[in-house]
Parts: sequence; structure tokens; C-alpha cells
Amino acid sequence: MCCKKIVIGMISSVLCMSSIVVSSPVPTVAAASSYQITYKLPPNPEKYLFLNVEMVDILNPQKPAFMRTYVQEDYLVDMDSGGSHFKTFYADNLRFMTSKKGFLWNIYHFIGILPPHYPVNMDWDELDRRIESTQSFSDEGRALREKRAELQMNAHLQPLIDAGYVKWEELDDGMATKEFIAMVLYRMFKEVRPYHGGIDLKDSEDTAVRWAVEVGLPGFNVDQKGYVYPQLPLNLKAGQEIYAQEQPYLRIFQFINLILPGKKTASGWEYYQVKLKPGMAPMLVDDVVRVNGMPMSSFDVWGVERREAEKSPLYQQAKSKIGQYSISRFPQMLAQARIDALKPRAWDWSRDLIHHPRFAKEIAAYRKNKSSKNLNAVYQAVRGYYNLNIRQDSVIVIKSVLENVK
Repeated sequence: MCCKKIVIGMISSVLCMSSIVVSSPVPTVAAASSYQITYKLPPNPEKYLFLNVEMVDILNPQKPAFMRTYVQEDYLVDMDSGGSHFKTFYADNLRFMTSKKGFLWNIYHFIGILPPHYPVNMDWDELDRRIESTQSFSDEGRALREKRAELQMNAHLQPLIDAGYVKWEELDDGMATKEFIAMVLYRMFKEVRPYHGGIDLKDSEDTAVRWAVEVGLPGFNVDQKGYVYPQLPLNLKAGQEIYAQEQPYLRIFQFINLILPGKKTASGWEYYQVKLKPGMAPMLVDDVVRVNGMPMSSFDVWGVERREAEKSPLYQQAKSKIGQYSISRFPQMLAQARIDALKPRAWDWSRDLIHHPRFAKEIAAYRKNKSSKNLNAVYQAVRGYYNLNIRQDSVIVIKSVLENVK
């Protein structure tokens, strides 16, 4: 590591891990036919945390404001002017959830406690009766359904505007890009999770975008050249992807629900208190297991090799061990992941470690005798202050920085 500045190739969200190459000086090994299964239980399990709202019981659930029953599917049906939704429902739902208005619709329900903005003296029952009494795709029926859809959309959007999370002039029917999503979430969380600074992107000076990268929001992965592509949709891999995909837009809500203090209250934001459901393992086997020296995550999900490897009793044994390991440590994993999400990032090792006054004492002690004890002291100080990603979170990496970065 001889260069002064190290750009983090990919800031990995603690909720959505990519392929992980796990080095193991003394791995657990098991051979089954032509498959060799190796794994090492990570000493920093919080970096491998994988969690969905469906995997936990929420002990302090939100008490949502009263709202008439009207779900996303109702909106899409009302906006379907030609009767094609029953054929294109997947594409319609994907387009909606990755649009600006669709993202804000879901943000409204995520917050939960904001009263909907209904027109004064609006007779919803009468509107419903008029719609039911008309032909679905007649001009009158179409106009009435679109009116209901627009009223419901405005009921979701106006409370967010009143709260200062978005402005009317920022809304259109376009895609919810990284920049748009970062803007909304930064306005929501900047008081409880401010931007620390130091994120150096080649293609964005926007504070909200840099904040999103610093926090580690899913979909804001930075490539090796320092580009995040803020005008493109969320993407769980670094690089350019012009087509919006479902998974990153789902993962970001899991993150703000469970890792950030995602429960809105009258006095601000607080954490949801959660308990892992029976049988749920908060760590992906793919992120730990290697098959014939290759990360399990690199195998095709539907491929023959994966299916054969998964049949191995020793793979099942590894899966069981990983599950037991992560389940027993879940409270500590979640607590540490939440703490880490509030920390700054180590972006430029020269600035953020070598010349940072916070670490001067530990670095001086290490340079004096280069003992493993003093090296570990530097490492612990660094990981205590920064939210290190998996590639950074290693004594070996910190030693390389100390020896090679000026």
C-alpha cells in the first residue's frame, strides 16, 4: 500500500454484504467428494450482519396515524388507464417503488406517525360509490379513479413536505436517483446522524450524497476510482447501472429501520428494540464459506456446483456452526453495527491515520519497537473511532498502512 490516498472501493453496508473473501490462517476444513469446504468464524461478526425486519420481533412497535385503507396496489390499479396492470404488475410495482413518488410513499409509511393530508370535508365513501357505479375504463370511471389516486398520493406527500423532507418543486414522475434519496434521508436524519466529513467523491460534492456514503447506506457503493454515480439508481454493486432494480430499494429501508434510529417519535428519532425470531441466523453463509478456495457467494445461485456443494453434510455442518455463532452474538452484533453507523470513515489513510493527532501517541509507541502489542493498540484505536469496512478491518491492513503510507 504505497500510495498516499486509498479510495475505498466499496463501502459495504452492514445490512447488505457483497462477496467476502475471508482469509483464514487456520481454517476449518472438510472435504466431500470433489468439494472442499473451508470457513472461519469472523472475529468482527458485526461486519457480516445481515438482517431484515421480517427476521425480528419489534418490541417497541410504531403506532401509526390513522389512514384510510389504500395500499400501493390500489394506487397502481387506479392509475391504470388501459387495463393492462394485471399483465404488467411486476414492472408497474418496480417502476413505482424506484420512482420519486413511490420512494416517498414508502418513506411516509416508514415514518408512520404523520397524519395524512386529506382535503377538508372530503367524502371518500361517496367517491368510492361513484367509482363502483361506473365502468372501470369508461372516461368517467378513469377520471374518478385517477382523482382518487392523486388525492391519496397528495395525502402521503404533503406531510413529508410540511416536515421539510422534500419540496414540491423537487417532485416529478422521474426515478428516485441516489442523489434524490440521499437528499431526503439526510434531511430526515442529519440531526441524529450528522455528516462527519472526509468523503472525497470524484463525481459529487453534494453533502447529502457524501453523507449517504459515509453512513454506508445500501446502494451507495463507490468504485475504485472514487465514483458513486449520483444520477443513477441505487445499485448494490459499485459501478454504473442505468436500470433500477428492486433489491437495493428494499435493502435501504431495512437499514434505516434497523441500523439507524428509525422510529420517529414526537421528540425525534429512537432505535427500534428488536429480538431475533427463532430459526433466524443474522449472517449469510455465503459471506463466510469457501468452496474449493472460492467464495460461496461467487457461485451461481441456480448452478449445479452450488447445489452439489450444499448437499455436502460438511457444508450443512458449517452452516449450522455459522448460524449458532451469529445467533448467540446477535445482540452485540446489532449494537456494534448501530454504533459503527454513527462513526466517520477512514478514507485517506495519510490524513485519517498517519497524520491524525488522535492516533499520534499510539503510532509513536508502535514506531519505537513495532511490537504486536503496540500494533494492536493502533488497530483498536482506529477501529474504535472509524467505521472500517471489511477490507480495512484487519491488523494486517493497519500494519501495511503504518509501514507504507506517508
